[in-house]
Amino acid sequence: MKERNLPTLFRALVVTFLLLPVMACAEKPADTGANVEKVAMQGQVVEKLQKTDIAKLEPKKSVSEVKTFEKDIHYAELFSPVPVSTANGEVEVVEMFWYGCPHCFKLDPHLNKWHKGAANDIKLITMPGILNPAWKLHAKAFYAAEVMGVTDKFHEPLFQTINQQGRKVRNQDALIRFVESQGIDGNQFLEAMNSMAVTAKVARAEQLGRQYGVTGVPALMVGGKYRVLGSGVASYDEMFEVVDFLAEKIRQEQ
Repeated sequence: MKERNLPTLFRALVVTFLLLPVMACAEKPADTGANVEKVAMQGQVVEKLQKTDIAKLEPKKSVSEVKTFEKDIHYAELFSPVPVSTANGEVEVVEMFWYGCPHCFKLDPHLNKWHKGAANDIKLITMPGILNPAWKLHAKAFYAAEVMGVTDKFHEPLFQTINQQGRKVRNQDALIRFVESQGIDGNQFLEAMNSMAVTAKVARAEQLGRQYGVTGVPALMVGGKYRVLGSGVASYDEMFEVVDFLAEKIRQEQ
């Protein structure tokens, strides 16, 4: 009798051993709502999960599975949510910057790296911050390049010209000289800067800056509900960990 039961017992023990890592991965098994019933049938261990519980577990990670950050230390919740421009199921991340800001320049490669590895539902929107009248020139230039489809020729080169080469592009003449040095038609660029389309985009950026409560750049907002607090993070990489944390909160709230 003992010899006949040994293979069955061995199989049951092997299956149970294989299940241990899965059970250990659940931070709070009782909180998942999964109704797991283990039944021994013909020497096999069978797990039954209700379909409704599987639907809860499969689509999303809980916020607790992501590194935790604290409200009012690492991020702020906006007093009034700002309408987003994303479709259902997408998470909007807005970056506000200024070309003359060295911190924005240093953030840029980290932003690009993060965006390349971000989840497919992330929609990144980069827009100029306009915290004083002098910044409006660069805002108009950013949107003029966007309207003309020459952002690749304009955006990074202007960042580098100002922050690496130390050139001050603070007036329209200096800006047009820079634009032409990049092989962009200066007259067309100036026309685009003064167009109704660019004027509307600049006005929208100013409005959003006020709604987001932005008082400095770079600034990162997530889902129209949260703003990352730069004073609460130790590095640019941690800043994007906060973004990921907030993006997960938005997914759970949708």
